[in-house]
Amino acid sequence: MKIKSFYITASFACLFMLTSCVDYEVKDPNFMPPDVVLDEGDDDEIIEGLPTPGEMQAYSPSLLGKPYRPIKVKYSSQFPPVASWTEANTRIVAYMGEYKPSIKTESDYKAITNKYGSLTTGAKQQATGRFYVKKVNGRWWIIDPEGYPHYERSVTSLRYGSSSRNKEAWNKRFGNDNMWLSKTQAELASIGFHGTGAFCTNTYSKIQAHNQSNPNAPMTLAPSFGFLSQFRSQNGHAYPGNTSDNELGLVLYSDWADFCKSYIRSAMASYLNDANVLGFFSDNEINFSSQNSRILDRFLKLTDRTDIAYLEAKKFMEEKNATSVTDNLNSEFAGRLAELYYKGVKEAIKEIDPGMMYLGTRLHGTPKYLQHVVAAAGKYCDIISINYYSRWSPELTTYVKQWGEDWTDAPFMVTEFYTKGVEDSDLNNQSGAGFSVPTQNDRAYAYQHFTLGLLEAKNCVGWHWFKYQDDDGTDNSSKPANKGVYDNYYEMYPYLSKFMKEVNYNVYNLIEYFDK
Repeated sequence: MKIKSFYITASFACLFMLTSCVDYEVKDPNFMPPDVVLDEGDDDEIIEGLPTPGEMQAYSPSLLGKPYRPIKVKYSSQFPPVASWTEANTRIVAYMGEYKPSIKTESDYKAITNKYGSLTTGAKQQATGRFYVKKVNGRWWIIDPEGYPHYERSVTSLRYGSSSRNKEAWNKRFGNDNMWLSKTQAELASIGFHGTGAFCTNTYSKIQAHNQSNPNAPMTLAPSFGFLSQFRSQNGHAYPGNTSDNELGLVLYSDWADFCKSYIRSAMASYLNDANVLGFFSDNEINFSSQNSRILDRFLKLTDRTDIAYLEAKKFMEEKNATSVTDNLNSEFAGRLAELYYKGVKEAIKEIDPGMMYLGTRLHGTPKYLQHVVAAAGKYCDIISINYYSRWSPELTTYVKQWGEDWTDAPFMVTEFYTKGVEDSDLNNQSGAGFSVPTQNDRAYAYQHFTLGLLEAKNCVGWHWFKYQDDDGTDNSSKPANKGVYDNYYEMYPYLSKFMKEVNYNVYNLIEYFDK
């Protein structure tokens, strides 16, 4: 069968038209949008070199049900040797109904974007000289310093590799920091990545120096910090129960808000008022709660009955007239602590540098599914940051929808995701939260599948791929994994980068396609 579409591509400017388009809320998994009809009996096009696709069907999970022909990709949460694989329907651009990417070359891409990778052919918003977020016709956007709509695509952990072959390859390819960052910026921009995320250890200042010397070819920054651990060490507080698992209880001390102001003025001084800083993360993956260890339970079990965390948990249970902990009570209690945490950071940055976006704490695991934690993040963070693992597809009909509608009215950004090829990598791949897939080709398909799902979500404003370069050597206690856009010789994986480029170049017309 072939799909015949009556969909007419509008200009990119329609992203910001004052009149809204019709949205389809779809619950039937067999739904087919009214802009397509299916012809039976025609031969399907099969693209040489790609896996053979299945029959045309409505994509799921989705509120849109756009037609596509799935390919099959195997994945597993196991480290190799993988004993069993799950085979999943996977969506790639080549088999998305009659969607055809209109941006195919670097010159095409540069014709519609600026130095940040923002869309220049749509209607401009107010230019403030800084990044900020705005909802336009029901979709959230980042607005760049020049006032253009921006969809974030960056990589994390831009830093030196630590192994002997990393060092040898770095010296051979670059030889100095200026050459390293200039080449890297150009190469990443050539596949549609324009910035850096968390964990650019010892590189942030070098990136800023590069940006000063190359104002027309910047790399944006999103530096990460450890507010809670610094609060404990600088202000002399002990972790509740003397374990870092309970570090969130530190926000109950009365000097938390004052610390946030002093720490921002000192630790973040070099980033304040920098137009190329997208925003900052105040902590990483705080243990608001976990599947097997609820924070309210932990605090109630503290043996020191004078501990500030125990007293707060006891007070909460009395207030609720509760004798046992439920998931709902745990979520509410975690949300109260989250509100104290996020409020302290937000009010501090608002006083010191109101133009800088606050990107939160990179929620992961259970915390991203706790309603009251997400609501607190949405109340005080400009963007809710999510490290999104353990799901082959974004949960568009459930949690993704709740993040932007039911629980809070705020945008989110995926700040970590990746897959690792375990059959054609020379790494042991015995670590990491990302799924194992067989090959580098499968990593390429997985990238398109996951990001296409994110582009459907009107509350998603971008993603950060984890990470710039593969692990190597003694990384992760000598359990290095295949996570990078680059291998350990500072060369891009060619097939992966090709598929990354196809989506990255076309994010704006893909959004137009999904929003139709």
